[in-house]
Amino acid sequence: MMTNRISTNRIGLLLIGAGCWLMLWGCASGPAPIDHYYRIDAGVPDAPAAKKLEGNLQIDRLRADALTGKRQILYKETGNSSKIHQHPYQRWSDPPTILLQTELVSFLSVAAAADSVISATARVKANYAVSGRIREFERVLGPKVHVIVEIQLAATSAESGEILVNRIYREERDAASDSVEASVVAFNEAVHIIFEQFLADLTGL
Repeated sequence: MMTNRISTNRIGLLLIGAGCWLMLWGCASGPAPIDHYYRIDAGVPDAPAAKKLEGNLQIDRLRADALTGKRQILYKETGNSSKIHQHPYQRWSDPPTILLQTELVSFLSVAAAADSVISATARVKANYAVSGRIREFERVLGPKVHVIVEIQLAATSAESGEILVNRIYREERDAASDSVEASVVAFNEAVHIIFEQFLADLTGL
């Protein structure tokens, strides 16, 4: 009986010790990291379209490589580095392929680039179609924090197959600080400039 009692007490002490260790470890490790989410906001056009396209203009979902198509914000240590990293807790609210499609629909609609600007999900016959590929969409941390946005955009006539625009747009913008939030502002500015250039190419024909 005495031996059983000692064994029971020893097990109890071990459990108490393990519980204390877990509590101390939890306090030392601190709270779990929090995910942060961001949207792309290209803003509104500086001016209406120079010439409105007659008919429906369809904007397809943009394409991207496997890494750029994910929600994690990407970064490189330097501009000439070929190694790309993912921010583990800094994410876009949707993949950039969707966010940029949504913003381009809105941007061209406000600019009155066509009689109607629609996404590819709309069950409406398109007279023109815009497709594209995100080539680069990342932060660069050094020597000064900036962002790189490079997108290839093409517009074609759905009826004749004529290519109206096919161009690679690239914009680099410095961030106001080292924070991810400042880089998101720079992303928005870069996207706005690219959309302005595409609008001019599309409707200035």
